[in-house]
Amino acid sequence: MATPLESASSAASAARNRTGAAAIVQAMHASNIEIVFGYSGGGTGNLIHELATTGLRNMNARTEIAGAWMSYGYNRIRGRAASACLFHCVGILHASAVALAAKVDSTPLVLTYVSLDSSLDLREGLQDSTDVFPALKPLTKYARKLVVADDAPLAVRQAVIQASTGRPGPSILDFAFQVLIGSTSCPVEPLTLPEPPGASPEVIDRILEAIRSAKRPVILAGAGVQHATAAAELQAFAEAAQVPVVCTSWGGRGLLADNHPLFGGVVGSFGWVAANTLVQEADLWIAIGTTFSQMTTGAWNLAKPANVIHIDIDPNQLGKIFQPSLGVAADAKTVLRQLHAGAKARGVTFVSEQTAKTRRAQVAEGQREWKQYLDTLSKDGGRPINQYHLLKKMSDTLPKGTIVVGDSGGQAYMLYRAFRYDESTPMIVGGRYQSLGAGLSIAAGAKLAAPDRTVVCYHGDGGFYYDAMELSTLAEQKIKVIVIIDNNHCLYANRQGMKLWGIQNPWVDLPETTDFVAVAKGLGVNGEKVTNADDIVPAIQRALASEGSYVIDVWTDPETRIKRAFRDVIPILTDRKPEQGVERHMSPPLQGSWPD
Repeated sequence: MATPLESASSAASAARNRTGAAAIVQAMHASNIEIVFGYSGGGTGNLIHELATTGLRNMNARTEIAGAWMSYGYNRIRGRAASACLFHCVGILHASAVALAAKVDSTPLVLTYVSLDSSLDLREGLQDSTDVFPALKPLTKYARKLVVADDAPLAVRQAVIQASTGRPGPSILDFAFQVLIGSTSCPVEPLTLPEPPGASPEVIDRILEAIRSAKRPVILAGAGVQHATAAAELQAFAEAAQVPVVCTSWGGRGLLADNHPLFGGVVGSFGWVAANTLVQEADLWIAIGTTFSQMTTGAWNLAKPANVIHIDIDPNQLGKIFQPSLGVAADAKTVLRQLHAGAKARGVTFVSEQTAKTRRAQVAEGQREWKQYLDTLSKDGGRPINQYHLLKKMSDTLPKGTIVVGDSGGQAYMLYRAFRYDESTPMIVGGRYQSLGAGLSIAAGAKLAAPDRTVVCYHGDGGFYYDAMELSTLAEQKIKVIVIIDNNHCLYANRQGMKLWGIQNPWVDLPETTDFVAVAKGLGVNGEKVTNADDIVPAIQRALASEGSYVIDVWTDPETRIKRAFRDVIPILTDRKPEQGVERHMSPPLQGSWPD
């Protein structure tokens, strides 16, 4: 019996007449969509029927925004638009936050929805969605409104290509209802994504020569390396060139094991002091897949060297904030492979043995300093429990390679700074826009994309109120995610920042009366509450042994401070009191493109 993809290939040469709905799903098969997340409503039934009867994996979430976040997490693991979403028109705006997050955080995402028949436009029809498409279009990389069935297969194909290539982002397709029930003989072709771009041999030689000539080069690796699934290539090049690697404090986390002899640590506002020192003492940055964001640079207070090589898939990033010595528009994985081959070809003379030894010693000292500092932060469990102690117990107990997803908020900054990565691990969350209540759904998508890995959602109590209902989806679909709630009964980041400013804000306080474990059990997921630090490890062990998902509600200390990672500046605006220098700290640095 022919598979859906074989059927799609056959249709390319001998197209047959079928409904637009059938052609859309056929195009999804041919474009290597593996799963469709969605929510039923209105005209979606025609498409859902085709999904169910052609064998394309599909599942519904409890809300549109949760389904979109699941697709976000799935695609981050797969490194392309390997999933799509399907909603009715009145629900698609619930997913608009995910569309913007995908655009800002460079995540492949394909959102589709069914609107009313276009003949009802301007007629005050029930659930009139005339203005939905123009509202969504600015949030996307690619957007099409379709009213003719013949356009549907090509639109699906283009949506997947646009979402997956270049700087990844969101595509949105608006299918007027007549597209689904109309007929088309438009052929569908199997999609092979284009090969990502590399650099010319001359540019590779220039980069390698700059590294050879430098005394203190550093590789600064960001989310673009994770997007390109290029952790192995990064490690291979760094080892061949004997150049230390630092990663950005969120998107680049987990590229190298924390104890790798060339891993200099995490840079940025929530990084390691030693790593920020390492990059500020460097005479050359090889920056790969980073946009030099506020969090990575401590609000652009990070001192950069005169020589910066900036490699990014998006040419608009090159020179956007400052002019690099060399800008290279190319895919991270492709360029790292080219650099690795070039470094190997140059042999042992590429970097002197003494230089390599000195740099390794500096990295080792930085790791030792960070471990000592982290041990100090995490030594005492406390009551309420110290979050750093909780994160240490998680690091000690969870299996290697566990994917830990942090929801938005202060606990997530602690997580990506202090959780110990014992091996290279995918980082599936972008931190530049992600809103509260995304973590659990993203974790579910990650588990579906990586079923053999342990997946943990490290949630704040504020965020958990948003997406707790998705525990029902986990139970129904038998998806195992361990949810650890950092429950400090407040909106932590808001509470700390406003407290420094002397602002009285009762909205940041959350009730102690909510029983998250009872809520979880009511939705089909087992769990327990932890108020004593000695109970953390046994609770995690029970969660690992559990057949299904498991919730651990850990009551933590709302007074824990997130220590900043720069010695001489306070790089977060809300942490700065008015008297801390309005001219320097309270207005954006506008001394050219990067402050002195």
